[in-house]
Amino acid sequence: MYQQRVTIRPKPDSIAAARALLLARVKIGQAAGQQIALGELIAGRHAPEFQVIILFNDLAAFEAQRKRNQSDPTFQKFGAKLATMLREPIGIDLFEVLAVMPGLESSPAAGRARRKAK
Repeated sequence: MYQQRVTIRPKPDSIAAARALLLARVKIGQAAGQQIALGELIAGRHAPEFQVIILFNDLAAFEAQRKRNQSDPTFQKFGAKLATMLREPIGIDLFEVLAVMPGLESSPAAGRARRKAK
C-alpha cells in the first residue's frame, strides 16, 4: 500500500477559497471510490497548509491515477485555478505504508500490505 501526500500552502488571502476548492475535489474523489482525505495544518510554522492524502493499493494504481490526471481536462482546470492561490509550489511525496492504521486492517488493500510485509 502506498500513500501520496500533497502539500498545499495557500496565500493568506486565498485560504478560504483554496479550502473550498480542495474540499470539493476531495469529495469528488471519495464519491468515485478513491481513498482520499483532506487535512488542514492549523498550528505550526507552515500554517496555513493543507494536506491531501491518497491511498493506493500498489504503484500501478498510483501511476494510473497520475496518467488520468494528466489527460483529464477537469483536473487540469482544477490545477490551474489552485495555482493562482498558492504562496509556493505544491509539494508531492509518495510513501510506502509500513504499518496500517488501526481500523483499516479489514480493508482488502490493508490485507495485501500485511501479507507482503511477512
